Amino acid sequence: MSIRSLALAALASVVLIGSSAPASAGTIGCGADGSLCTLSLSIDGSPVAAGTYAIDPKTGDVSLSAPLGGAANGGTVWVNSLNGNADPILGFNTSAGTGSLNGNSFSITFNLPIALSGPINANSSVSYSLTATTAAGAQIQPLFGKTVIAQEVDTTPGGLLPLNKGVDVGNTFFFLTGPLTQNSPIYTASNTFTGNLAYDLMSVTVAFSLSKSSNVGVSGFVQQLAVPEPMTLGLISLGLAGLAVVRRRRS
Repeated sequence: MSIRSLALAALASVVLIGSSAPASAGTIGCGADGSLCTLSLSIDGSPVAAGTYAIDPKTGDVSLSAPLGGAANGGTVWVNSLNGNADPILGFNTSAGTGSLNGNSFSITFNLPIALSGPINANSSVSYSLTATTAAGAQIQPLFGKTVIAQEVDTTPGGLLPLNKGVDVGNTFFFLTGPLTQNSPIYTASNTFTGNLAYDLMSVTVAFSLSKSSNVGVSGFVQQLAVPEPMTLGLISLGLAGLAVVRRRRS
């Protein structure tokens, strides 16, 4: 068999092996009642809204039919949109505002069904658009170490303890003048961990405090992707190396 034939055979094997590599347990859905695809919002520790989103059964695309929000203690919080693709890439756009008397704390939690197992690459990103409506400036500060925290969750009775993905992101951002709107840096994090099908949900929590007379938009995403098996990577390298040799000989 020629070098070119070997190279093409190696690349063809990548397709076959890649399609059978242990990564997903199958089609991911929200369940008949939507209970696997939920979001909830709270202000100062009190729930103000809860709802569900959808995963398209054909494409896996994530979508929110309409913005969801609530108000309490002079503050307001909204989930404006969701996007992404299971399993899972969750993109979110949220916003919050405070009154002139006091600041508030906000928490938004998304639950997504998951199916990836084995070695997984996870990463996340978040940024803020912060507005001060007075000369006092504005500040957004994480509530639980980072603004975005992502975990794997086992919902069965007596199930496994939550597994942190190691992609928690988002630092304190502030300025001391106003009225003014400023955009924060883009905060990112990545991590490789081992997934287990015993974990059936991914929980993403966006939690922060916001100073009075302020508004903020928080946008970001969390995703996890299966790490290719070493054999698959080896076949890719073999195929590409073989084709490179063929090109050199032809030239």
